[in-house]
Amino acid sequence: MTYRSVAEEAGLPEATLRAFFRTRDELRALGLEFMLNGWVQRAEEFISRLPHQLNLNETARLIVEVATVHDAENWTFTRATISGIYERYLQAGKHPELRTVITNYNSALADLVARVLALNGWATTPQGVKSVLAVVDGAVVYQLAAGQAPVPHAISLLEFAIPRLCEPDNAAQ
Repeated sequence: MTYRSVAEEAGLPEATLRAFFRTRDELRALGLEFMLNGWVQRAEEFISRLPHQLNLNETARLIVEVATVHDAENWTFTRATISGIYERYLQAGKHPELRTVITNYNSALADLVARVLALNGWATTPQGVKSVLAVVDGAVVYQLAAGQAPVPHAISLLEFAIPRLCEPDNAAQ
């Protein structure tokens, strides 16, 4: 990412960006934060329109969609979109200015996943939600590396893992 490429995309003079962003690292961090906040907002709106009861397959599918910022039914840009998500995590490991942004995103992502699990009647703990997300991340990265479609595999593994990682919410039943 360069000042020039961002300026062209935004339709602004490069000097304007340089006046507002002292370093390229600051520009990168704020750009990533803007993008992730948009994803979280779209996911929140989507989850708020869901029915009050989901079955296990719907729950697994929705968690994969939320975690990968990807519509499970749209296979046309699966690999590029999903790879981009995981590349952001790797960039955060290399660029300290991105770590806070990714940490905040992960917190919002965990809250979203907890909401989806609750719609299926699962009580959640921070450890359980992290474990569910780890299943998604592992399945997706494994399948991407193998050149396979990651979404169906991640959904299948989540259907297996959720009952083993989360407790039924007896109060919701």
